[in-house]
Amino acid sequence: MEITIKILGENLFSAIKASKPALDATFFKLSRHADPVTITVEKINEPLSVQDLLADPQNPSVILAHTDNTFFLDRLQTMEKRDALLAGSSDSSPLVAPIIMAFSPGSPMNELREFPDMVSDWFFMPVAAPELARRVLYALRRKCILKSRLCFGPMTLIPDSRTLMFATRSTVLTRSEFALAELFLAQLGSVIPTSDLVALFKSTGKSTEGSNIRVTIFQLRLKLEMLTKSQYTLASVYKQGYCMKQKPRPTVVEDYALRSGRPTPGEYRIAATLQ
Repeated sequence: MEITIKILGENLFSAIKASKPALDATFFKLSRHADPVTITVEKINEPLSVQDLLADPQNPSVILAHTDNTFFLDRLQTMEKRDALLAGSSDSSPLVAPIIMAFSPGSPMNELREFPDMVSDWFFMPVAAPELARRVLYALRRKCILKSRLCFGPMTLIPDSRTLMFATRSTVLTRSEFALAELFLAQLGSVIPTSDLVALFKSTGKSTEGSNIRVTIFQLRLKLEMLTKSQYTLASVYKQGYCMKQKPRPTVVEDYALRSGRPTPGEYRIAATLQ
């Protein structure tokens, strides 16, 4: 995922450009177990336009503004009230990119008691790259612009919406199914003992009856096979537990049989070798 950092202020822009390698490393570290984040830095100028403020979940952005002028905050408050900010959204208000303010040491801004709602966070310069990266990510998540993701090879879990994604397809899971999916994906190919499943259901306040666990696993298996077109499934291991695994690809002979073809003797030999 790519995040655009829009920077207002020459000194702040120069500081961010100089620390970009450290920022890149921090964003990678913070997102290495989820959807990897890369950043682009873009300079913007006053006056801010409505287009600068609008946010797109597909291309998330955050505004870093360095100013010690209270008139800037007055203009933000005015923009909050503009009908133009609601343009193109008749059903609900559009997402507004979070604004993080940066102030110089000794700035009169530290005497302000409150900021406009559009201001998500603020700090005094200078700021370390790891702290700035965390502030950017948290600001985007608080506004629900950036959804946290858990990546497990070809599959991705989105906790906020309890969504399981595979390639370009997705399916919504129940709370119990999502908890199971996270457990199985974290140990893909390994057998999860029944005792671990009972402990999981107990920790989530769900019934630990065997029938309830089996029904939830059955429902998750159906959704998993429909989502992946039967490439992945949940298999029962006798007297041990369950395992999420990738189904083996058909051999040459099986592949021809599925297509009602007739393999040649040479293809039989290939299939025998593969087996």
